[in-house]
Amino acid sequence: MFDHLSQLFRPLTTFWQQNRRSPKTVPVIAVLVTALLLVIFKFSQPEPPVKEKEEKTWAVQTHQLIDGVKVPQLELYGQVESPYTATVTAIINADILSLDVKEGQVVNKDQLLIKLDELDAKLTLDQRASDVAELEASIESEKNRHKNDLSALKLEKSLVSLAKKKLSREEKTSKSNLTSQNSFDTQKQALQNQELALKARELSVKNHPARLAQLEAKLAHKRALLQQAERDLQRADVLAPFDGIVLSTSVSPGERVRPGEELLKLYSIDNVELRAQLPQKYVDTVKQALAREETLSAVVRTAHADVDVTLHRVSGAVSNTGIGVDALLEINSYDANLFVMGEVHEVILNLPAITDVYSIPVSSIYGTNRIYRVEKGRLAAINVEKLGVQIKGENQFILVRSDRLAPGDEIITTQLPHAMSGLKVDVRNATPAELDTPESVSQSGQR
Repeated sequence: MFDHLSQLFRPLTTFWQQNRRSPKTVPVIAVLVTALLLVIFKFSQPEPPVKEKEEKTWAVQTHQLIDGVKVPQLELYGQVESPYTATVTAIINADILSLDVKEGQVVNKDQLLIKLDELDAKLTLDQRASDVAELEASIESEKNRHKNDLSALKLEKSLVSLAKKKLSREEKTSKSNLTSQNSFDTQKQALQNQELALKARELSVKNHPARLAQLEAKLAHKRALLQQAERDLQRADVLAPFDGIVLSTSVSPGERVRPGEELLKLYSIDNVELRAQLPQKYVDTVKQALAREETLSAVVRTAHADVDVTLHRVSGAVSNTGIGVDALLEINSYDANLFVMGEVHEVILNLPAITDVYSIPVSSIYGTNRIYRVEKGRLAAINVEKLGVQIKGENQFILVRSDRLAPGDEIITTQLPHAMSGLKVDVRNATPAELDTPESVSQSGQR
C-alpha cells in the first residue's frame, strides 16, 4: 500500500523540487494533496450493508368450506290477504236494532253480529202463509170438483142414451105421420144439447190433471216463497259465517237497510295468506317441488317475532307487474292474530335442497364469480358458479359450486384492494368458522 502511495505522491515531490521557490507552489500542492486524500478516503472506506426489500404480507380472515346438503333461500315481500273475505249484506228491509261487534274484533262461527227488526219479516211471512193456505184450499176444491164430474159423467152418458132412444121413437112415429115435424126437431135438439153437456163434462174430467198440476205448481211457488220468508225472518239475526276477524262495519243502530246493502266485512282466521311475487327464474323450481308434494317452508319476519308459514300454491297467472308469478303462503290459524290485512312483511322462502355446493359469505365474492383460496400462505383465484343464497340473521351467504373446491378449503372473507393470485397473506381468524353459519367478518389491515 505504501508503494502505491509513494507512486501517487512522486509527481508532487518532483513538482515541489522544481518550483519550491515560487509563491504559488504551496497553495497548488495543498489543493492537490487534499483532492488526492479525498479520493483515497472514498475508495478505502468499507461499503455499507444493503438491506433486502421484504415482500408485503396482507392480514386476512378465512372461512372453511364444509360439505353437505344446502337449502337455498329466497327473500320476498308478501302482502297479507284472505280468500275468505266476506261482505255481509242485508237480506230484508229492516231497522238496525243493535250492532254487537266492532272493527278488529275476533268472532266465532254463528256468533250474533247485528240484530235487525223482525216486524216486516213477520208480516211477509204471514202473507206467504196465507197464500199457501189459499192454494191448498183451491186444490182441495179441484179434487172435489173432479169427483163430482166423474159422478155427473155417468148421468150425462145415461141421459144421452135416453135422448137417443127417445129420438129414435120419435123418428119412427114421424115417418108414420103420427107426430109432427116440430116434435121431431124438438127431440133432436134435446139430444144435441145433451151431447154438448156430455162433451163439456168429459172435457172437464180430461182437464182435471192440468188444472191440478197448475194449482200444485202455484202451491210449490208459494211454499218456496213461504220458506224464503221463514229464512228471511231467521236472517234478522245476522250471524258470523265462520271464525274470523271483523274488518269494518258500515251501519249503526237506528239505520234503515234495504236488501243488498252492506252491513260489515270480516275475514276467516283459518284462511289467512301472504301473497308474494315469485321471480320468473324460480317459478319452474317451485312448481316442480309442489308437484313432488315437497313441503316448502318459509319464515315471515314481523315486528313481534318470526312466524313459520308454508308455501301452499302458485298463482295460475302472471302477476300484474308481468315479471313473475304470485306465490301464496298459508298462515296457521293460531298465528292469524299477528297479522293485519294489507300489511307487507319480509318472507324468507326455503327452496328445494341441493348438494355439492358450499356456503360462503358475500364478502368472499370478488367481481361477479371469483373467490380466493389460501394455498401455502398465498392466494389462488377460483371462478365459481353461484346457485343461490342463504340468509342467516342479518348475514347473507352465497351458495357456490366449482370442481376446484373441496371440503376444508380456506376461502378469504376479507376484501383486499389488490387481490390477485400469488399474493402473500397471513390468516388471522378472530373466531373459528362455524358450521355453515360463520360469524360476520370484518376487514383487516396491512401488516
